[in-house]
Amino acid sequence: MAGEGALRILILNGDLPVFPGWAGHEYLHTTRLARLAGRVGLVSMVHTSEQLEKTKVLADAGVDLYLWRNPLLNQSAPGLARRAATILYRVLRSRPGRPWDTLIQDMQFCNLSGPLLEALARESWQALVVVQTHGAHWWDALPPLPLRVLVMHDVRALLYERRARAETGLKRLVYRLEAWRYRHFEARYARRYDLVVTVSPADEAWVRRHYGLEHVVTIPIPVDTDYFAPSLEAEEAARIVFTGMMNHPPNVDAACFFADVVFPRVRAAVPEAEFWVVGRNPTPRVQELARRPGIVVTGAVPDIRPYIARATVIVVPLRFGSGMRNKILEAWAMNKCVVATSVGAEGLEYQDGVDILIADDPREMAARIVQVLQDPALRDRIRRQGRARVLHQHNPERLARRYYEALTARWRAKGAAAEPMRVLIDLRWMKPGVAGGIEQIARSFLEQILRWDFYNSYTVLVPSEVRYDFDTRLHPNIHIVATDAPTRYGRLAFRLGRRWLLARLGLPDTHPPEVENLRWLHRLDAQIALSIPGYIYPDLYPLANVLIVPDLQHEYHPEFFSPHHVQERRLLYTRSIRHARHICAISEFTRQTLIERLGIPAERVTTTYLAARPAFHPDSPYRHRPDRVLTRYGLSPGSYLFYPAHTWPHKNHRVLAEALAVLREAYRLKPLLVCTGQAKEAHAEFLESVRRFRLERQVRWLGYCPEADMPGLYEGAAALVFPSLFEGFGMPVLEAMHCDCPVVCSRRTSLLEVAGEAALYVEDPQSAEAWADAIARVLTDTSLRRALVERGRRQAARFSWERFTRTVLSVLYRVHQELYGIGREVCGHDR
Repeated sequence: MAGEGALRILILNGDLPVFPGWAGHEYLHTTRLARLAGRVGLVSMVHTSEQLEKTKVLADAGVDLYLWRNPLLNQSAPGLARRAATILYRVLRSRPGRPWDTLIQDMQFCNLSGPLLEALARESWQALVVVQTHGAHWWDALPPLPLRVLVMHDVRALLYERRARAETGLKRLVYRLEAWRYRHFEARYARRYDLVVTVSPADEAWVRRHYGLEHVVTIPIPVDTDYFAPSLEAEEAARIVFTGMMNHPPNVDAACFFADVVFPRVRAAVPEAEFWVVGRNPTPRVQELARRPGIVVTGAVPDIRPYIARATVIVVPLRFGSGMRNKILEAWAMNKCVVATSVGAEGLEYQDGVDILIADDPREMAARIVQVLQDPALRDRIRRQGRARVLHQHNPERLARRYYEALTARWRAKGAAAEPMRVLIDLRWMKPGVAGGIEQIARSFLEQILRWDFYNSYTVLVPSEVRYDFDTRLHPNIHIVATDAPTRYGRLAFRLGRRWLLARLGLPDTHPPEVENLRWLHRLDAQIALSIPGYIYPDLYPLANVLIVPDLQHEYHPEFFSPHHVQERRLLYTRSIRHARHICAISEFTRQTLIERLGIPAERVTTTYLAARPAFHPDSPYRHRPDRVLTRYGLSPGSYLFYPAHTWPHKNHRVLAEALAVLREAYRLKPLLVCTGQAKEAHAEFLESVRRFRLERQVRWLGYCPEADMPGLYEGAAALVFPSLFEGFGMPVLEAMHCDCPVVCSRRTSLLEVAGEAALYVEDPQSAEAWADAIARVLTDTSLRRALVERGRRQAARFSWERFTRTVLSVLYRVHQELYGIGREVCGHDR
């Protein structure tokens, strides 16, 4: 069973690994890894109902499946037009550095991109395994997971070099060119992966020598010896069997080579000998062999074991290829004598004449086959040793453990290198003056990062309006990216035009939106995404996400929103909160809301208190000069109450108008109420209250004011009045305290945490009489005002943006640690 902290592995395999059947050894690895790892996911494709049925076995083994299902399930072959369009596509996309058989992988990745995005969004994977060399270039669209692994079932450059040697004339030149292309392709991409897995020591030695790879490990092919077990079924007298996929070029060449050159010599010595070619999808060239005497081509068979069981000898006459031959291992497991070429047996540990017979010359191969057909004692000795070897060296459980330990060791080694975090900060929503307090959080956090973090790497997504708001000239580790720049729209228009053209031509589009999303994430090169406004953009779901949650007002006051907006907020916020790997709540009230109302585990939520912007601090250049600001707005010091807030319904502006009427009638006080912010849904209601109580001369609406003016407006005010019904934090309370402005506020939600003992509270924020009473007290009681100011200074000092930033960074490091399994320090401070 997987232990705590076990690796989470995602496998990207264009061929669905099923057993028995195609890619059976990958099936054994995948299902056995599921027993060892914390989680194993498989991204693959289903083309037939047989494959679809066998996916149940993978799911039952504990593998999370993310599958693309062919809409033309069980259709045998594409039509002529589709084949012609595909050929044209390959010609148009071909270029000197790309082998031809990698081009079809572009279309495979197009199919896999949707399931891959789903898998990345569902889980924070620590290792991503790409199976097969010709998919190595998928790297260009893979997000930067902690560990990226390439499984080379064969070395394609070596395969084509050998194939060229086996051909003549023009074909030899074609395959030499393909070998040259693969040399460059494999060297270019294999070096980028953190670990390369080969299936034989010979392949490992080759890639180390020719590609200069350091991190390579060999994991031999596993065999299920319970399934491929010796049979009681009697052997035929002189049956020679060759198994495999009969459209695989090395197998096609081997079957034809054996039938043309070797089998006639065998049949001359043993006239009753038969050559059986067993395997699905035989090419026309292989099918033609069945016309010859003594040769049988079966095509697909429901179970290959009876054919192996009835064989007198198994032959593997390959002349080119690389990797390790599964067909030999299966024959050994079923206690069969094997005769092979040295290429066919390459990658296996064997002893010629002990557990296998090796022959590269056609005459020698024919002679050895005749020998084993006529010598039962030799056959018995060879096959017993072969089974003993496969039992000892190819046990699935043992090899899966080696595989898992190799992944884990490389993952930990990467983590131990203590590389900087790569963080994406998503500020695409930050239109100036629109987002209110959330914008202040974002700006203050980024300013702190600019002040003292020169180590970690940050990519900041912003709207073009604020691209130059941050001076990053001394910060090569911080990159500002405007996501709505004109060039982006140009690229978008180009992609839409290309898709239209491809659709008209009937050509496949290998860059659908899912692939573009993956490529965009790859270019951003971020491990962790930090989202600030309480929700996560869906295109960032594939990354490990940390979310700052300002508030969940809709959970308490759905009446302030339309039914549509309540539903939308619940969907957007709840989905983002549940998806986030860790959450930063800006108050303990918000943290408890997440825990109690949404059921988020307490260990996934950290309280990160905010602070007032530097502009409000005593040493700010905007402080201690209220006269200039007040003159600009036509205000007198101490003559007005101040309320900076957009007119959202929960800001409760209406009650202040009613309170002013009560102050006028009951207390004979006529203070001016000055409001700043933007007009929102409750603005009309507020203006109606002002008109109803004839307060037009007592209320001034200044609208949006620049930050430089705000400290002066606080300093000149008689008091901050803050009748909000709901606050995730309540930033104006801290701003007022920094500016020596007495605070009168609601005793609601997080305001108790922020104001502490430094505010005059109103128990019922809906009561105009209660507000009038509190305002009258603060306007007429000089000692109370002095006490509130003094306590406010001490309370405000408890909050700082440096503390907030370090707390958020410690959360980011914690997530980084979970991904890499190691400890870190936060800029010299313990987490």
